[in-house]
Amino acid sequence: LAPGRLPGRQHIDPTELRRRHLSQLLLLEVVDAPAMQHRRRYRFRVAGTGFAAIAGRDVTGLYYDEIGAPERALTVIRALDLVVERKAPVFLSGRLSIPSQDYIWVKRLGLPLAQDGDTVDMILCVWLAERRDLPDRARSDLPQDAGTPQVLERA
Repeated sequence: LAPGRLPGRQHIDPTELRRRHLSQLLLLEVVDAPAMQHRRRYRFRVAGTGFAAIAGRDVTGLYYDEIGAPERALTVIRALDLVVERKAPVFLSGRLSIPSQDYIWVKRLGLPLAQDGDTVDMILCVWLAERRDLPDRARSDLPQDAGTPQVLERA
C-alpha cells in the first residue's frame, strides 16, 4: 500500500482476523445517491453473527436505514458520512440504534476502505455492544441518541 493511500477491501483477509472478532464485524458498501435522492446509503455486504443476533435477523443486503427507526439511525448514518467525507476513521459510542431488550450501549469504529486508494467505497465497522442491567427508570435516563461521532486522525 502506497503512503497516503487508503487500504481497500482487497487488502483485508478475513482469515487473518481472530475468529472471536468476526461476529463483531460489519462491511458496508457505500452507495452514492442517484440524482433524484439527496443522500448516500450504506448496504450491509457482510454482517457478523453477533450483529444479526442483536438485530433479530440477517441484515446482509439491506441498507442501514432499513433496519431501525430512522430518527435513531441518523447519528450512525452521519458518522458513516464522516468516514466517507473525511476519509478517516470515526468512533461513535452511545445508545444502540436498533431496538433490543438485552443490549443498550454500543461502541462503534468505522474504517474507510477505498479500492482505488482514494474514494471511500466501503466501510469496515467494528462494534461492541454492552449489556446493561438497569431498571426501566434508569434506562429512560440514558441518552436517546447514538452519541457524537469523533473523527480520528489518519496515521
